[in-house]
Amino acid sequence: MPIARINGTEIYYLIVGSGSPCLVMHGGLGGDHGCLHPWIDPLGDDLRLIYYDHRGNGRSGRPPLETMTYDQLAADADALRAQLGFETVVVMGFSAGAAIALHYALHYAQHVTHLVLVGGHASWDYGDEIVAACERRGATPQMMEAVNRLPRDDADLAEMVRGFMPLYLHHFDATLAEQYMSNVAWDAAANIRYGELLQNYNLEPRLAEIRARTLIIVGRDDVITPLAQAERLHHGIPDSELVIFEHSGHLPYLEEPEEFFRVVRDWLDHADDRR
Repeated sequence: MPIARINGTEIYYLIVGSGSPCLVMHGGLGGDHGCLHPWIDPLGDDLRLIYYDHRGNGRSGRPPLETMTYDQLAADADALRAQLGFETVVVMGFSAGAAIALHYALHYAQHVTHLVLVGGHASWDYGDEIVAACERRGATPQMMEAVNRLPRDDADLAEMVRGFMPLYLHHFDATLAEQYMSNVAWDAAANIRYGELLQNYNLEPRLAEIRARTLIIVGRDDVITPLAQAERLHHGIPDSELVIFEHSGHLPYLEEPEEFFRVVRDWLDHADDRR
């Protein structure tokens, strides 16, 4: 099992594909790289995908939870980059991983060639918008409870996410949802810590500092990071490009995979031309 011993803990990683190295930052927190691998593996034809589990998540180490901060998570990513011997990387962040990717782009700009944000947000100040979006999608009381309460343990977190999956997807496919769920190792302690981190999360004032070529992807029916939040990123990050997936919720790579791969590949091929 490939392990990098960095910053006082162990970081599990897995490399798929060839080409330009790409740090792949999973969401959650409280999930692991299994929410993305093997789903986005086809991008390995163009990128050397470096999947890894953030500290406190998945197969990585369990240092004290207070060490799980946005700055430390970004520092772990950069230490992994350095240990693997890459001077520059593409950075691809999903959901909570998009917030870590933004921190990385701000603190380690010299190492970032391209930034891909999927289901990202710039600030945690739109809880009412999430509630309204869930209600529009027909959320049940049990689903709304999952939005508002803390998990009791790892199994409870998995059941909370499983119950919420109909809202994660534009078109609910029970088989696909269960494949996704069973591929992820869930960690309640990391998820609770993530809730604490969100309380002070606001990068909107610093978005204009990002100089990496940036692609922002959002599903039209994303209830967790709605279109308005992707637009905030787009308006704040200079020369960024926003692509809306019309038939997706929070997981466009799962619901519209071929279009997702096409969009990312095309953008990578032509990002320099668009500046």
